[in-house]
Amino acid sequence: MALYVYGIMRAGDASQAASAIGSADDTAADVIEHGEISALVGAVPDAGPRLGRQSILGHADVLQAAFEHGPVLPMRLGTVMPSAEAVERELLAPRKAALAMRLEALDGKAEMQVKATYREEPLLRSILDADPTLRRQVDRNRGLPAAATHFDQIRVGEAIAHAVQARQAADGEMLLGALRPLALAVSVSRPHHERAVLNAAFLIDSADLEGFDGEVERLSRDRAADIDFKLIGPLPAYSFADSEREAVGTTTKGA
Repeated sequence: MALYVYGIMRAGDASQAASAIGSADDTAADVIEHGEISALVGAVPDAGPRLGRQSILGHADVLQAAFEHGPVLPMRLGTVMPSAEAVERELLAPRKAALAMRLEALDGKAEMQVKATYREEPLLRSILDADPTLRRQVDRNRGLPAAATHFDQIRVGEAIAHAVQARQAADGEMLLGALRPLALAVSVSRPHHERAVLNAAFLIDSADLEGFDGEVERLSRDRAADIDFKLIGPLPAYSFADSEREAVGTTTKGA
């Protein structure tokens, strides 16, 4: 049997997490120690797990349960190693000091994900309200056959798309400006939807979680007419596990 590696924890935290996970459900979790750090692992067939929806959910569930016992450095989904010796020799030993330092840096911190998406009808209405010329073009095209307005429809569509992009940039910066001061670090991902305003992860000190939640709630109330918000967390630091810095900063990454 090969070993599926969920994440890396401090040795004492990992032992507690493995015991709690094993007693809570049918998931068997074990630890491989190397000094003060450990890998949280589970046995899988040598061919590796099938990476379907169930595997993705199981991976996240184990890490979330482990996170209740201390900081976790999540491994990439589907990370499989042939043996305990390989985990220790190839994963833990080469970066022992750096991994231990990163775990200490993440102690007492959590990732919060914010996804904000425009509501379609209010967005289009506000774009047309802001541009009377564009509204007149849209209204004129509605009364004509599609074949007669084909190229005009393309031009109108492009104008609306450009207006949406400008609105997204401005509103995205506004939301980041409100939330960034509450975070230790920020990771902005590519839009998760064509009407996405913000798709970002924030590293938050546990003492500031309530304040961060409150600020997202305030923004949601203020923009309830046109933006839907989704707040996910507290989570292990998926977006910050590889970061060696603890200062406030912003990174941009792919979706």
